[in-house]
Amino acid sequence: MSAKSFAVAAVCAAVAALAPATTADATIAPVGAGFVLTVQRAGELPRLAVLQCSPDGGTHLEARTACAQLSQVNGRFEKLNVRPDSMCTLEYDPVTVTAYGWWGRKPVHYRQVFGNGCALRVATGSVFAI
Repeated sequence: MSAKSFAVAAVCAAVAALAPATTADATIAPVGAGFVLTVQRAGELPRLAVLQCSPDGGTHLEARTACAQLSQVNGRFEKLNVRPDSMCTLEYDPVTVTAYGWWGRKPVHYRQVFGNGCALRVATGSVFAI
């Protein structure tokens, strides 16, 4: 196992330990919501951050905003559409993002490729601002 793989596995295990409880309100992150997030542009090493919600924190630069945006979609990354009226250029500079962790007791595994950084920000807002 490479050092990078070991580090990701260790962070995933730490986030998984946060998953014991949930709340019924979809606008508030459940206790134990946490993710390991990556952002990678073609030809570059991925950036990695830990996002913990309720309480908000981790190594994410905008944890409070990111958790609020995820709460609006009940932790469903595929439902994020933060700035639907924004427009981006058609420049192709792909960005791949991943999220692994828990939204309360529900495991989350998300991977998406966006055409460029603007398309990523329009869709996900602060969630992948790492």
